[in-house]
Amino acid sequence: MHNEKLFKWHYVIIGLVFLTFSIFIDQQPVSASHETEVDLEQLEKYIVDIIQWKKQDIGKEDSPLFNHKFLEQAGESSVDWYVFGLGRAGISDDYDAYLAIIKDEIERMYQSKRKLSRLKATEWHRIALAILSIGGDPTYIETNVQKKPIDLIADGVYQRGKTTRSLGAQGINGWIWGLITLDSLRYAVPDDANVTREKIITEIMRAQLPDGGFALQTDTQFEVDMTAMAIQALAPYYNDEKSYTYEQIAAEKKVTKTVREVVDEALDCLSEAQLEDGDFALMDIANAESTAQVIVALTALGIDPLRDERFIKNDQTLLDGLLKYRKSDGGFIHSEMYDDDNPTAQPDESNPMASEQALYTLVALYRHYEGYRTLHDFRKEMDDDLKENIEKVTDAIEKLPDDPKEAERNQVKDIFDQYLNIPIEERSYVYNYSKLAKVMDELDVENTSEFIVEHMDVHKEGEGFVTPLFHRERYESLDHSLTEEDLNEVKQLLQKAPTTEDYVDVVTWIERMKRDQIKATHESTFHELKRRKEDIKQLEKHIDQMNETILEELVPLDQVSLKDREIVDEIFDRYEKLNTYDQAKVQGYEDLKRAQAKIDSLIRERYFKGAMVIAIIVMAIFLMKRYQKRKRQKWSA
Repeated sequence: MHNEKLFKWHYVIIGLVFLTFSIFIDQQPVSASHETEVDLEQLEKYIVDIIQWKKQDIGKEDSPLFNHKFLEQAGESSVDWYVFGLGRAGISDDYDAYLAIIKDEIERMYQSKRKLSRLKATEWHRIALAILSIGGDPTYIETNVQKKPIDLIADGVYQRGKTTRSLGAQGINGWIWGLITLDSLRYAVPDDANVTREKIITEIMRAQLPDGGFALQTDTQFEVDMTAMAIQALAPYYNDEKSYTYEQIAAEKKVTKTVREVVDEALDCLSEAQLEDGDFALMDIANAESTAQVIVALTALGIDPLRDERFIKNDQTLLDGLLKYRKSDGGFIHSEMYDDDNPTAQPDESNPMASEQALYTLVALYRHYEGYRTLHDFRKEMDDDLKENIEKVTDAIEKLPDDPKEAERNQVKDIFDQYLNIPIEERSYVYNYSKLAKVMDELDVENTSEFIVEHMDVHKEGEGFVTPLFHRERYESLDHSLTEEDLNEVKQLLQKAPTTEDYVDVVTWIERMKRDQIKATHESTFHELKRRKEDIKQLEKHIDQMNETILEELVPLDQVSLKDREIVDEIFDRYEKLNTYDQAKVQGYEDLKRAQAKIDSLIRERYFKGAMVIAIIVMAIFLMKRYQKRKRQKWSA
């Protein structure tokens, strides 16, 4: 009897649980989100681990990342994107050193007609974004090369076609990253600009393929990376009601679309392309970088990459897809497959490019969940009042029914008025505005939104804003002013013999002394530093000449002959006068040693042959004399 009652109670309990669960399910939205717990501490660990891996990769694991070896390549993508990642995370490092070195590198490259690049506008874009990420101003690079400061935004984006090749000379890449860079601080475009924002947006939209995606070339299949980057560039205009009429290149027809329509088509294209592991492929090779770019694209639109059902396959999220490429050393591999087109990316070794993209992607994800500005928006973070207003509008829109009734018309108009009270340059952060616009259209409520694209001219110049995502108190307590200890370090530096190893320190100290305006009290030290910089430049030139001589006069080194003896000896003499650090910059030194060994062997061979000839001559003379002697003896007998 007791067991029968217990059995009945089991049914009652099960029924109540089922009823409760059914009610819960009925109350959920139709497109229920994937409930994935976001562990911010784990995200932080992934970010920090990549930075530590990069230090190990360059053999400097016990120093800051912005060290001598790292900064010597400033201006290269292998450095700039790591600077970008650290800056967007607000992780402390020697920002002053990078800003000093990149300024010097820009000045050096601007002395040639090609400047940063003859063809690639993205060289300007990458460097500008790196400078902004650590609080620098890419519109004001003071140099001794030209009378006015270099403006990377003008030269690299809106004035590009005037002094160099068109922004689109390298294809859609130039347009995409030009727009991202232009909007990074919402830069104003002057009336005499070579291109406008509308022009850049139109060029990107024109390149859309019939399936909704984008590719480097419009006559090929869509590519995940380019599609995701196009979305990143267009994201600030997703809420813009402006329509564009243009000739779609691949479709060969005239179309009229809003940015939102183009982006939605691109999102559908990406959703269909996602693989079962949550990652993406390029050229049929699943890889980390493609997956990373999609995550950045979604966060640029305020889409949760871990909960949006369109981007969850086989219960695997985009983060799952990215983390499958993470190695135990903290870095990321490019792909689990060997790629013939990318021979430096091994499937079992962490890769610098994959790791740098994973770094800033994880930062974008962290910023998304903590409510910071998007990855490519370098403006000062919103104040609490603005955030609160955006949240109120967003919540109100979210509660609107998908099937609105006429009775809700006034409520919709009230929400729209709240939306219009948000500064127009901030309206892109109302991520669900498209739902409001749709409801307004269905209820025939007039949409009087101003065109966002016409109100993006916020700043003419200015520094990027650095937000420490973690360890804020440690970052804010740093004192960047010069101390007596710093000045003593400078004096010790100047007492050493010149070496290229000190280039980073010398250039950094020069810029810091300029910034702190202490030249008047330490003028002699300042001028000594400038002279040392020139000495190092001459030394660098000296090493370049050695390498040029090796390349032009001795290569291929296995074909050197005795006529090259003087050149080889001269290079060895110059080599021996360099310190160990500078000697490592002489290219092909081991081959040069083998060439010298070959020359020594040829000399010994010549000496041997000479000795043999002399020996033969001596022997011949000896035999001749002996023969003559015998002949005389014979006649005298």
